[in-house]
Amino acid sequence: MLLLEKDKLPRHKVCGEFVSPESLRLLGSLVGETRFASNPEIVSARIFYGPKTICLPIEPFARSIPRFDLDAALLQAARDSGVHVVERAAVHDVLPGKLFQVQTSAAPVEKTFTARSVVNASGRWSQLTQFPHNEEKWIGLKAHFTEAAPPDSVDLYFFDGGYCGVQAITANAINASAMVRSDLAHSLEEVFSKNSELWRRSRDWEPLFAPIATSPLYFRRPETNNKGMFLVGDSAGFIDPFAGDGISLALHSGGLAAQSVVEFLQGKRSLEQAHQQYQTAYSKHLAPAFRNAARIRKLLSAPRFLRSTLLSIAAIKPFSSALVRRTRVKSNQARDISHEFTRINTN
Repeated sequence: MLLLEKDKLPRHKVCGEFVSPESLRLLGSLVGETRFASNPEIVSARIFYGPKTICLPIEPFARSIPRFDLDAALLQAARDSGVHVVERAAVHDVLPGKLFQVQTSAAPVEKTFTARSVVNASGRWSQLTQFPHNEEKWIGLKAHFTEAAPPDSVDLYFFDGGYCGVQAITANAINASAMVRSDLAHSLEEVFSKNSELWRRSRDWEPLFAPIATSPLYFRRPETNNKGMFLVGDSAGFIDPFAGDGISLALHSGGLAAQSVVEFLQGKRSLEQAHQQYQTAYSKHLAPAFRNAARIRKLLSAPRFLRSTLLSIAAIKPFSSALVRRTRVKSNQARDISHEFTRINTN
């Protein structure tokens, strides 16, 4: 098995670094149950929107895992499993056929690899993942900051045109990640000023590295197949970051794709049948989270008086619990994916 990575890993990426409880089991099967056992537990989500604050329980707890650490652990797990890793080898084209021709810019000269199947995990926007998108331009921003004794919650600060998520990454540091319309802000400092609670909280923060940015951010209906490639993670679809399920969807879509690819490589299914199996499983297990997150996004763009009413309803526990569940991979489905992935990983 071959893994082609365009840059050098690990590296900081714009990410909320929230790993939902539904994905911890699968992550543990990949990197070991104890690998991130000491990382901060996230037991609730607090939403700050104008004068209102609501608290949603996260049961069982999630964890905060910096992408730098997560990517390093996943890369090492891949190598330990016998995967050949080639870094600084950006894939600029994949030509389908009986054997795929994977064209890269691997230094010092371009190189072409052949493969029976290809999984595209290149993200929401790359040479391999370009889909029509909306005109409204959004950007993502992120940095780590010092903060004394941050709470064990993920805090979402909303404002007209965007939001910023804050959560502990250690006992004295936090991650701040924002999604904002490009015409409203281009820096985290500008983002912080958009919400009065966030502005007050951030006054004592000191940056631990220079802020990083990514764009464009856009939303579309998930797709699982492009030019014969299995699409996973953000390549398949980009979910609203406030849902906190991006990492979970990446892990679970990778697990579902792996099941289909293995059956193809074992001769149990044709490539077309493997794609159909993956599409069916993705639609059943993962697509509902995208649909529900999109509905919530529309509600957050409603007039202020309507948003206020909706937030008041969301603060009622039965509704708040349902709100969290509907933007996540269901626990029983996540358990099934984890069990099946563990089975094929050990055979």
